[in-house]
Amino acid sequence: MNLKALTLATILGLSAPAITDIAVSNKAIANSRFDYPSGEFVDSEWQVNLYFRNNAFYYEGRNIRKDSSIVLVGATTSGNKQRQVYTWRNDRIKYQVTWRPSDPDFIRVQVISANGKVILNRLLRAS
Repeated sequence: MNLKALTLATILGLSAPAITDIAVSNKAIANSRFDYPSGEFVDSEWQVNLYFRNNAFYYEGRNIRKDSSIVLVGATTSGNKQRQVYTWRNDRIKYQVTWRPSDPDFIRVQVISANGKVILNRLLRAS
């Protein structure tokens, strides 16, 4: 048995939880500049619920007419304080919500296919 490899694996195994904790904390601090919209946003065909829970941002989208839905967890953030963009990925499809805190009753929802084609672009209002 290789004693050096075993020692290194033990050290890394013991330090991994601490490294993970530091990475999560730094990510939460880095994203604190965003306000994370929450609540239900709708139009005649779509319903999107947004909420922040357990240090993750959730997207629940529902097509009202087709009664189909999707739940996504763990958005990445981009944009700036005035125009915040949240992106979730499901395989190679991107779900984006753009929100302006100065106009908190509206979000823009876009679904973008793997080849970059926008397949949904809707402005939803808080219900």
